[in-house]
Amino acid sequence: MPLRSMLPVILLAFLVSIMVAVLAAGRGSGWTLALAVALFAIQMLFVALRLNAPFWGERLPATETPPAAACAQSNAVLAGLIWTWGAVAMLAVYSLTALKWQHWWQYGLAMLAIAGAIFVYSLAMTGGRASHRGARTFRVLVGLTTAQGVAVVVAILWIVFSGKIYTLRGDWAANEIFIGGAAVLAMVSAITVLTLRKLTREARPT
Repeated sequence: MPLRSMLPVILLAFLVSIMVAVLAAGRGSGWTLALAVALFAIQMLFVALRLNAPFWGERLPATETPPAAACAQSNAVLAGLIWTWGAVAMLAVYSLTALKWQHWWQYGLAMLAIAGAIFVYSLAMTGGRASHRGARTFRVLVGLTTAQGVAVVVAILWIVFSGKIYTLRGDWAANEIFIGGAAVLAMVSAITVLTLRKLTREARPT
């Protein structure tokens, strides 16, 4: 299923989760904020499965671009949306509530920058030169996606085992946003790597 057809559902989950997160942070309700984060994370995981499942069968879906390129672009856009959600959630929670944390805007802008870079790369996958869709490009993409997945898992473990998730300081909301976004990014990264490996393996000449 094309990503474009699922954008309304993604946008709805995006907006609702941000609104609930802001209200929860304003009231100091960690459980409600966690539910808002989970709402978006589960929706994005569902979208990732819907996007990639057609490529797991014997008959590949018809696409205007090579299947591997179409899959890579959709998953890259999905990852970019997750980074964007994290940035907007961070900026909204700390600018629209009385919650205080000195580093909120740095992390928010950093996540926006990462999202922007991913969106630019996704455009190159289908709109750039044919070399952007070669075997070497997909090997690099698999490596980068794997690195992203490993990095966010390490971030989750650090937050949990450092005790930051239990803090009473103003960064408790940021930690919940980090964990939710990182968890769904790890799962989307794993799904992307599995799908791309299958597609590139089948594309090799025999």
